[in-house]
Amino acid sequence: MKHLSTDEIKILLQFFPQGVVAFDLETTGLSPLVDKIIEISAVKVTKDGVETFDQLVNPEIKIPQFTIDIHHITDDMVKDSPKVAEVLPDFVKFIDNYPLIAHNAKFDVGFIIYDVLQNKLALQEAKVYCSCAISRRVFTDFPNHKLGTLVEKLEIPLENHHRALDDARACLQVFAKALISYYKKRNNTKILKDAFLFKTNSYGENQELNIPKHLKKLEVLVPAQEVFDIKYNGGSMKGKFRPVKPISLLPMPEGMILYAHCLTSDLYKSFAVKKISDFRELSDEEKEYRLESLNLLNN
Repeated sequence: MKHLSTDEIKILLQFFPQGVVAFDLETTGLSPLVDKIIEISAVKVTKDGVETFDQLVNPEIKIPQFTIDIHHITDDMVKDSPKVAEVLPDFVKFIDNYPLIAHNAKFDVGFIIYDVLQNKLALQEAKVYCSCAISRRVFTDFPNHKLGTLVEKLEIPLENHHRALDDARACLQVFAKALISYYKKRNNTKILKDAFLFKTNSYGENQELNIPKHLKKLEVLVPAQEVFDIKYNGGSMKGKFRPVKPISLLPMPEGMILYAHCLTSDLYKSFAVKKISDFRELSDEEKEYRLESLNLLNN
């Protein structure tokens, strides 16, 4: 495949002798409970060569302008494309039981798992790895580990950032270059443990995908990414309200999570939805005060 070097393919097959698949999605937003997939792409590397999967998807909803501004996929571009229920069986067949790699893999896998379970399909057991996680472990001097930064630092050509096939290929190259850098210094394969997230079969067929009734409003608040308070039955603030800036609602093997920026600790955290006992919306003044407090803490 264009840009994927012989050395990169060689190191990938050294760490994944059976082969490996890197994939990426473009979506209408960040939460699979309320947002939809609009593009699925993947790059498979095996001893027999390199194959690709690339498909636009009709999300059956209007694509928000703020996401069009990112990936440049419009309603007209997907109106005649197959729906996700038609695309997923082919994608599931393509990835088979190969190890999977994605950048910030929790998000991409969350969307796939949600739609796979909704459409009563089955994924074969596959290990999931994150190229962002391996980058944090290997390239410790980089300012951040966003895909755009990594391709610049590692001199990886990326012609169409935020289009799924190009990003899947770039993600695979980031992973390969991290393996090469790590292996040259240590001559072992332990780095895979740091990049590993979970297995696809960690999700149960009967996994709860719905938000509890008393938290239903989160399905509206989270996509808006407005600050609100949650009362969480865990951590150092157990049973107390804490302000969070939500990012996504995601299905994980341990159950649904709210991934959010905790404004109290200034950390990005995964909150188990089943442990959120209550939430409260905030006035504009309260939101501004909490954000200003965080800014003062960081200055």
